[in-house]
Amino acid sequence: MSSQTLSLLHTFDGHDFVEWEATARHVINATGCRMALGNQPSPTMDHDRNETDESYKTRENWDNQNAQAYGNLMLCVSPDIRNLVVKAKKETTKDLLDWLKTQYGTTSIAAAYTDVVAVNKLQIPGDCNPTPALDRLLALFMQLEDNKLLCPESIRAMTLLAKLPVQMEEIV
Repeated sequence: MSSQTLSLLHTFDGHDFVEWEATARHVINATGCRMALGNQPSPTMDHDRNETDESYKTRENWDNQNAQAYGNLMLCVSPDIRNLVVKAKKETTKDLLDWLKTQYGTTSIAAAYTDVVAVNKLQIPGDCNPTPALDRLLALFMQLEDNKLLCPESIRAMTLLAKLPVQMEEIV
């Protein structure tokens, strides 16, 4: 990963795993290491029980991508978490991400509450482009959904209407 692309991924310290994992996967894809997100390919043997050249190249490519992605992800986790990963003997990118998800992927009630508060505080500006605020609202609803806090469409619609700027009250 280039240092510029890697800089998009903040150091994971045990908080906001869902966001960190999504960014990590995008960074891995953007740097051409997509194969590392899967399991190591099994060797394909020819009639003489020798690994085929194509199989060897595929496995070698996977090994290289895995080494690059894994090493960079390990640089983007806090030293405490890095030590836990080493003790857990997670040695592939896929195993690392799966293990982190198991350990840190569950959302606490505090994180869900933070998202609800963020929805309540969000305002759609009346004097500039509303797209960033609408995108943020959608992202918050998606985060709540990821945290198993389902919000019916009718509540989403009422929330959106309540967030509209004063100038738009006449439209509604």
